[in-house]
Amino acid sequence: MFDVAMTLLLKGEFVCEVRYPDAYRFLSVEAHQKDVNAYLARIGRTLATTEQGGAWYAVYDRINQDEKRAIKEEFTQIKQKIRFLVEFFVKSMRATSQEVFYSRGDKIEAHALMAAIDGNPGLRAEFQALGTVGRGGATDGKMKSSLDRQLTLLVDLGYLIVSNAEREIYQVTGKIEYLTEIVQFLMATDNIPEDIEDEPETTAPLF
Repeated sequence: MFDVAMTLLLKGEFVCEVRYPDAYRFLSVEAHQKDVNAYLARIGRTLATTEQGGAWYAVYDRINQDEKRAIKEEFTQIKQKIRFLVEFFVKSMRATSQEVFYSRGDKIEAHALMAAIDGNPGLRAEFQALGTVGRGGATDGKMKSSLDRQLTLLVDLGYLIVSNAEREIYQVTGKIEYLTEIVQFLMATDNIPEDIEDEPETTAPLF
């Protein structure tokens, strides 16, 4: 399991109990964490976890200028997806009368969500608009097609897994915790410097 966990971490995956349960259990053992960190240290990386402890991922331990540029590029891509990610989850909460933001393990039932959207013209319009932020919008003009593309995109990005394909039930992964941390950071300071040459070295995610 060491090699499986290392491969996932070095690919930039967020290892959580929902998406990668075996690797997550492996990394939850302190002795295994030490082994993983010993390996990662040799290549300038270290093991990190989300604040809520729901997902493990690798971060840069030492950052040179090339790595700073790579981090900035990746962070810019995340910022570009933030609107879609946050709006989808917030609108889904509203559609299903969920009072708190999604957390790892929560389920999204596509049929129930679609029924709620169909029953609310305002929400339908919002989800249709959101489709243009996802993967090209509803090219056939159908809301269900647009919603399916949005859900598929969230699976591709690692925020959802398909827990029951026949019933179209999705499950939220631990990466949702990383999203909330990024949103909190951006709310505190939406300041990603253009000039990164003078930035101090700091621990940063390995995306």
